[in-house]
Parts: sequence; structure tokens; C-alpha cells
Amino acid sequence: MTQQEFNELSKRYLEGKTTEEEERFLEQWLRQQPSSYPTNLAENQRNTLEKRLWQRIQGHIRPSARLLQMPWTWVSAAAACLVMGFIWWNANEPTTSNTALQALTTQAENKGIEVKNTTTHEQEVRLEDGTIVLLKQNSSIVYDKTFNQTKRTVYLKGQAFFKVKRNVTKPFVVHAGELTTEVLGTSFWVSHHEKSNTIEVSVTTGKVSVYTEKPNQKAEKNGVILTQNQKVLYDVTSKNIVPGIVENPVPIAAPEIVNLPLVFKETSLENVLHSLSLRYGLEFVIANPNAKDCHITADLNGLSMFTQLELICKSIDATYEKRGTVVFIYGDGC
Repeated sequence: MTQQEFNELSKRYLEGKTTEEEERFLEQWLRQQPSSYPTNLAENQRNTLEKRLWQRIQGHIRPSARLLQMPWTWVSAAAACLVMGFIWWNANEPTTSNTALQALTTQAENKGIEVKNTTTHEQEVRLEDGTIVLLKQNSSIVYDKTFNQTKRTVYLKGQAFFKVKRNVTKPFVVHAGELTTEVLGTSFWVSHHEKSNTIEVSVTTGKVSVYTEKPNQKAEKNGVILTQNQKVLYDVTSKNIVPGIVENPVPIAAPEIVNLPLVFKETSLENVLHSLSLRYGLEFVIANPNAKDCHITADLNGLSMFTQLELICKSIDATYEKRGTVVFIYGDGC
């Protein structure tokens, strides 16, 4: 997206004329270009844009929330945190974050410190090591009173997002049922669905190790390593760990790659998929070698990855299939 396109999209966003997909794309652009700002807007309009972006979390807007006043350059840099799923307007609500945490936190002699979200929205928790946890409604975490002294271990019930403070000497470990997630410093979601008897881990940034663990037994060595845009689903009943791709992959490449326009003219399928692989950090495999030289002419800018794949496949009468963390393209060739 060019600066002019960014300016026009920002203006339309303020006018309420953008679609949900365009709004997500605008946030994605700001995450990848934290120093960017719309050059066609007056200062008061930029301030309004700041506030609206900070009111968004996972596509949901709370227009009545009050926000901290911060310069555009600071907010645009911090907009990268939107993908991590937390916002600062909570701190300005009538009940301060410290008071809210005191109300939610109880000291339990046998199991350490428990934090449970009894509110109707996501609750932000800051651990002693600087790690940020975003607890979903009716979810809770428990950690030892000596957390961060010798180790960093958290027990989760429900769903939470973790933005882990990096510490190479103290790995951060999250236990959710039988599934254990271990990292040094990264951000990821862990969802423990008791009704469906499944546990899901999806990675936003960095790399995590996921494996099964049972009481009084050593951790099994049949776990998996996940990187950005990847996830695993663990079935508690069958004990199977199934790797996969997150629902909406985001660009993870360096800015010089992400900023390249996704406009193709008579470009081979192999080269188009190579561009997507660099952009999203995922593997694409063309099942039929005869399809590699099929030519693609398309503008894929501003579209989600799977929408891009649908357009590519439609143009050459092909289909795609997700197998674990790999995408396979099937077609007869051209």
C-alpha cells in the first residue's frame, strides 16, 4: 500500500466508510509501519484516528470508552500491540486497574495466587516479570507466590493471550490441562475448551514449544515447535496434537518485503506462491508440477491470505488444501 492509499484509507475510516476488512488491513499496515502516519489529515483528525484505533480490539469497537491522550508517533508505534489483543482504555475507567486486580486476585495458601476474570470483557494482568496476560471472560490463571524467583510457571483455565517478557535464563511455561507451552519471550494464545475437550495454542510472534505432560510423569517428547501464523489443536480424549495454520495469518516478513505490492501480471504460480511464502512465513506446495508455470494476473493487495489463495486458484481452475502447517495447491496445469 502506498502512502497515498494509506492517506485515503485513513480518511475513509474517519468518515465511517470503510469495511471491516479494510479496517483490519489499516491496523495491519500500522503494525508493519509503526512510524507511518496519514499526511493528509489535520492534527485533530489524526488524534481522532488514534482514539478510534485504540478502541478496537479483535475487530470490536467500544465507542464509549475513554482513552489516554498520546502523540501520534507513540500511538502508531504501539498499534502493533493490537494484534496482541490488549488496549489501555481500561486504565481510565472509573475503577482503576490496580483496584480491579485487587478485587480479582485472591491469595490461596495451597495453590498460590489466582487471578480470575469475572467481568464482561477481557481483563489485562501484569505479572511481576513484565509479562502481560489478557484473560478472556470467565477465565483464570494461577501462579506460585515465588513466581519469577526461580521459574515462571502459570496454570490456565479458559482462554488467555500471553505477551511474554523475554528472559533466556527463565523459560515461561503455561499449563492448560495436559498441554504445556514453553517459551523464552513471545506472544501467543492458549485456549482450553472444556466443553469440546480440546486445547488450542496459536502463535502471534516468536516461537513456542508445545508438548503433553501428565502429573508425576516426565514431559513427552512428541511435541511440536510452532512459529508465527501456526497453531496446534490438542484433543484431550484421543491425546492427538494436530498442527495447523491460524485462521487469519498476518504478514511477518521484514518491512521491505511486506511493503512490496502484491500486483502480478503474467507471473508464474510458483513465483506468486514464493512471494506469499516470504510474506507469511508459511510453506506452499504445488502438487502437480505442470501447474507451476500457470500464469497469474491479479491485484492481491489489501486481502487476507486465504482470500488471496481463493483468487489465485480460481484464476487457474485449481483448489487449495491445508495439511497441518502446509498449504497444497491442486490443479491439472495450464
